[in-house]
Amino acid sequence: MQKRSRDPRTLDFRLLRCLIALVDHAHISRAADALAISQPSMSRVLSQLRAFIADPILVKGESGLAPTSKAVQLRELASRILEETHELLGHATDFDPRVSRNHFRVVATDYVESVFMGPLLAHLSSTFPNVRVTVVDPVHPTQFNRLLEDGEVDFAIGLLAQNASDLRHRPLLQDQAVCAARAAHRAVGRSLTPAEFAELDHAVVMPNAVNYLAADLDKHLQAQGLRLNRRFVTPSYLSALHLLAVSDMVALVPARLVECFGARLATVSMPMEATPFEVCLSWHERTHQYPAHMWFREQVVASFVPTQRGSKLGWS
Repeated sequence: MQKRSRDPRTLDFRLLRCLIALVDHAHISRAADALAISQPSMSRVLSQLRAFIADPILVKGESGLAPTSKAVQLRELASRILEETHELLGHATDFDPRVSRNHFRVVATDYVESVFMGPLLAHLSSTFPNVRVTVVDPVHPTQFNRLLEDGEVDFAIGLLAQNASDLRHRPLLQDQAVCAARAAHRAVGRSLTPAEFAELDHAVVMPNAVNYLAADLDKHLQAQGLRLNRRFVTPSYLSALHLLAVSDMVALVPARLVECFGARLATVSMPMEATPFEVCLSWHERTHQYPAHMWFREQVVASFVPTQRGSKLGWS
């Protein structure tokens, strides 16, 4: 029977570093060598860690030892704790992006990934090869602040988060919603009445259970006693656009994303002009002065500049 977990407040940085090494190497001797300590010392640390977190950390696998899923999760948390503590204690001058192994977690839709992540990752991989980026699926607005506050994610790129007084934002560019359809769709090139538009087969994109792009349109139609004929709902913009290309459905999507599909897609006239929206970079106040985060924000801004093509930046 495993011992109960000890008070985590007594877990020191030495144990966290050992946890990271044990998970990374999945081998007691190699983990010890990586930290320049003896193998018996690392074995004792492993016993301490097992008692602390009530988990074996390393278990036998097909080709040796393997970390448990809980150990892998704790390894990421331990890494963040060490990085943030290092920055908090004032070692900002030690941050060097050329050798940094920082791992940035970014909440973004597949719209942001498809249109904007390419330039950012191309820039990072060519100049800062050790920096890692993980894109996290969009979450419901009620969870958004908590993830940034708790450090589960570092940034978000997309439409401005609502009710986020403890978040900072930097507008990157503007885009606009358009109604897209396959180029040969019967509605392309026609002037539709609100009723005709509402009756079309609509694919609705809701990346985090909220349909931001269609909110104003829904209100406009509802004021006339109309509702969109919602035939398909998906969290993915790309899924919707691929569907449009082979069907008679239409969808409200960002204009820049439609451009990626070229001549296969066209736009359908809407009963009201869509209000432009800002794509923003968001982060929590607690990380505002972190050197690594400050650097990453500047890389994001720089990578967005080539995609402007004349659109208005709303710098704050």
